[in-house]
Amino acid sequence: MSYSSPKPIIKRQEETVFERPKKKGDKGNFRSLKEVFDLETLEKNPWGKFLLFIEENYKDFTPRPQEELEKKAKIIQNAIQVLKENHQESWREILSRINQSERIDADDLYRHISRSKRLTPQEVYQEFNSSIKGLINNAEYGFIETDNRDIGRINQLNDAINYFHNHQAKTYLIICQLPEFVPEDVQPMFATSRGFQEMIAAGSNPKLRDFSMALMKHFRVTQSAIKAEAASNLVLSIGEIERELRTQINILEQEKLELEEQLKQTRNQARQEALIEIAHSLQNGTPPALNQIQQMIKLLELQAEETGEPELSSEQALSVFIILRNLMKILQELGIETYPKSLKGKLQISQNQLSEYAYIEGEPFMNEEEIKLVECIQQGWKVGETVITPAKVRELSSELNSDQ
Repeated sequence: MSYSSPKPIIKRQEETVFERPKKKGDKGNFRSLKEVFDLETLEKNPWGKFLLFIEENYKDFTPRPQEELEKKAKIIQNAIQVLKENHQESWREILSRINQSERIDADDLYRHISRSKRLTPQEVYQEFNSSIKGLINNAEYGFIETDNRDIGRINQLNDAINYFHNHQAKTYLIICQLPEFVPEDVQPMFATSRGFQEMIAAGSNPKLRDFSMALMKHFRVTQSAIKAEAASNLVLSIGEIERELRTQINILEQEKLELEEQLKQTRNQARQEALIEIAHSLQNGTPPALNQIQQMIKLLELQAEETGEPELSSEQALSVFIILRNLMKILQELGIETYPKSLKGKLQISQNQLSEYAYIEGEPFMNEEEIKLVECIQQGWKVGETVITPAKVRELSSELNSDQ
């Protein structure tokens, strides 16, 4: 579109939701916000809280009512609307869409919100839309008081407010548009709020520079308040973590005691089952080994009572021998056996075998590679490959020398 092309003149609406009463002193359009909405509803809604803040403080951000200010406010509202609808055009094209009599005030607004028009209308539009979205998306996290607020979302709210911080034109630009972006059920609150409507009617004025800081202080969303709250939350979080860890430690200690008791019971049960298996194996032989052991003990006791010594006849000695041999056979079937198989013969052992053999007599081993010739003087006991009692051996040094 060329600059010489005629542009349609967009006339501002004479009546909007932002209009203040026509007659001076007429407050019929502005019933108290608390008269229309109950306090509980307002307190639970982030925008209800926002409007309560404005109701209490709007006089700090509005000058005394003046007809000239109200007229200029309508011009600025119209300029904002034209910018929103034509933000893809140039500033010159946008200004051409505004009535000649209003262009000076509109241009003044555009210069203030665009850094003296260093930003394009599109860039300005993106900036203020981003700020509004930041307010809408994060209001519930900053305007509603809770015990543990989301610091990340509060920071985002702070960023949104920083867009218009200490800037009257940008502040007015944002608050003028809020009713269009808030949820539909909240819009009647904005239309009803006397304080909000007074601020809109007063237009862009120097007092609005204080609005952002007052807002952030009231809802504790200044950077210093956020840092303090984050530090407090961290302390609380550390305390909570410590309590949780102590609880977990107590639970684990209790579980440890329970597992130790369970292990003890399992071991006792396993031992009992092993003993029962051994007893069955001993008693199930032919003849029963346990009975034979008992018979042998009674025989020896009887001889000791009669003669003072457990002397046995050849027949009795044979019975004892048979009993012991049967017992040994049963033990071998259970995997309990002696080693080495015989006490006769010589053995060669190294230092690494001293867990299997008790080396009770002879010269000490010089190193792990040294081999000694020994004889077994008492057999050891083992179950499978597990040594129960090591076999006792002694060195045969003289014989080793002779072999060499």
